[in-house]
Amino acid sequence: MMTDEQYMKMALQEAQNAFDEGEIPVGAIIVCQGRVLSKAHNLTERLHDFTAHAEMLAFTPHRSIWGTSTSISVRFMLP
Repeated sequence: MMTDEQYMKMALQEAQNAFDEGEIPVGAIIVCQGRVLSKAHNLTERLHDFTAHAEMLAFTPHRSIWGTSTSISVRFMLP
């Protein structure tokens, strides 16, 4: 299993991808039981959609699985 630091590095790579595409540099990954389920970065500028934040885009493919009773932990890393 990967460490939290390794997961954060994946999220930072997503943020770098966003930056490289002219987006606000934010990345997110969704991990469940040591498995990366999804990853995403901001697409607000490209899509002209103020809701296209990395964390929302990462959650979208799995929202039907989680339903409303699932506890979700979100971690932020500031420089």
